Amino acid sequence: MAAALRAAAARGLAFALWSSSPGPALVRKRSDGGPVLTASPQTSLADESLSVAVRGLEPRQRVTLRAQVVSQQGCLFNSCAHYQADESGCLDLATAPSTGGDYTGVEPMGLFWGLAPAGMEKQHQRLEHSIDVEEPMIVEMLVHEGFSQPKSSIHGPVLARIKVQRQFAGPGVRKIRLREGVVRGSLFIPPGDGPFPGVIDMFGDEGGLLEFRSSLLANRGFAALALPYFGFEDLPVSMKDFQLEYFEQTARFLQRHPKAKATTIKEALAKWEEKAGQKASEAKEVKLYAQIPPIEKMDASLSTLAHCEKLSLSTNCIEKIANLNGLKNLRILSLGRNNIKNLNGLEAVGDMLEELWISYNLIEKLKGIHVMKKLKVLYISNNLVKDWGEFAKLADLPLLEDLVFVGNPLEEKHSSEGNWLEEATKRLPRLKKLDGTPVIKQEEEEGEGEN
Repeated sequence: MAAALRAAAARGLAFALWSSSPGPALVRKRSDGGPVLTASPQTSLADESLSVAVRGLEPRQRVTLRAQVVSQQGCLFNSCAHYQADESGCLDLATAPSTGGDYTGVEPMGLFWGLAPAGMEKQHQRLEHSIDVEEPMIVEMLVHEGFSQPKSSIHGPVLARIKVQRQFAGPGVRKIRLREGVVRGSLFIPPGDGPFPGVIDMFGDEGGLLEFRSSLLANRGFAALALPYFGFEDLPVSMKDFQLEYFEQTARFLQRHPKAKATTIKEALAKWEEKAGQKASEAKEVKLYAQIPPIEKMDASLSTLAHCEKLSLSTNCIEKIANLNGLKNLRILSLGRNNIKNLNGLEAVGDMLEELWISYNLIEKLKGIHVMKKLKVLYISNNLVKDWGEFAKLADLPLLEDLVFVGNPLEEKHSSEGNWLEEATKRLPRLKKLDGTPVIKQEEEEGEGEN
C-alpha cells in the first residue's frame, strides 16, 4: 500500500485512506444475471478508499478491470489491471493480486492512483480537479472479458460497469475567496466553531489557484489556505517576479484568523512522545521541527525537558526565544527557519549551551550574544546582519571556533569584494572554521613552509 500512496502523491491525486463509514454500495449488473461489480461507498471523499469486488464470474476466469474519468479540463484518464477470479468466481481487490496492466500485486486502490492520460491524450499531465472543487469527480469502472493492454483502445466485451462519485468538499466545509491586502487565494474552513489547525497549501511551478488539496484538508479538520503566488489575478505572471514578503503576510493573515490556531509546545511534545515511544521529560534529544500547523510560541511547556541535551524547533513560525529556564542540560539548540528577530531569551542557557543553530531567521542585531560563554558552534547564516559593529560582538564568545555566517548582507558584500575571510578572521582570531572552511592561520602556513 505504501507504494500506492507514493504513486498517488507523485500524480497529485488524493491519498487512499480507509473510510470510517462505508455507506451504501453502488451496484450495476447485467440483466441476464451475469457478473456483478460492486463499490462501496457510492459517494465518498476523494481521499477515502473504496471496497471493490466482482461476483458471478466463471471459476478462474481472467478479466481486465478498468477505470476511466474525464478531467475538468476535458482530458480522458484511464487505468487497467489484470485479475483472475477464484474458484467461486469472485475477486476482491483488497486481497486479489493484479497480474498485469498498469500495476501488479495487491493494490485495493490501484485503479485510482494508476489513472494516467489515455493513449490519444497529451502524456505527462496530472489529474487535477482544479476548476470547481464543489463538483464531484465521476469515475467509471468496468470489467472486461480477457486481458487487455494499458493504453489500448481495444478491449474485450464489457461484463459489468459502475460509476462512483469522488467528492473534494464534504458537508459543512466553507470556502472563502480571499483578497486580503496583497494576499490572494481561498480559505477552506471545516465544519464547526473551531479554532482549527491552520495550514498554507502551495503547489510548485504550475501557477494559478489549485484548491482540491485544501478542500480535502478542511474535511480532515484543518483551516487550509490554498495560496497561489503567480499566474493568478493581479499576482506576478511568472515565478521570476515575486516578493518573499507576500508569504510572510499570508502567514500573518492565517495566524490572526479567528478560525485558525497554531500547534502549541504541549501538543507538539505529545505527538513526539507518541512517535518516539518515550517521555519527553526523560529524553536527551527532542525533535519538534516542522510542525503542521507550525509552532508560534516557545511556551512554558518547554520547562518539562529537564534532561534534554539537544532540542530542535526549526522550521516553524517562532518569533521570540523564551522559556528555556528549565533546560539545565541543554547543549544544542536548533532554531533555524523561523521568524526570530533578536537573541533575547538565550541568557537562560548561557552557562551551558555549546551549539546554536539559528540560520534563516530575521536577525539584524547580535545584542545579547555575549551571555553565551560556553558557545563553540554558531550557525547564523542567511540572516540580516549587515555591519562590522554587530559582527564584532561575536568576539565576546571566548570558546567560539566554528561559525557559519554566509548569506548575511555583511558577508555577501565583502565576499563580492574578495576580502570576507581576511576581515572576518581578523576580528575573530580564535576561529577554526568559517562557513564550513577550516581557517589556516598565517603562522601555521609559515611553519609548514619551514618544514
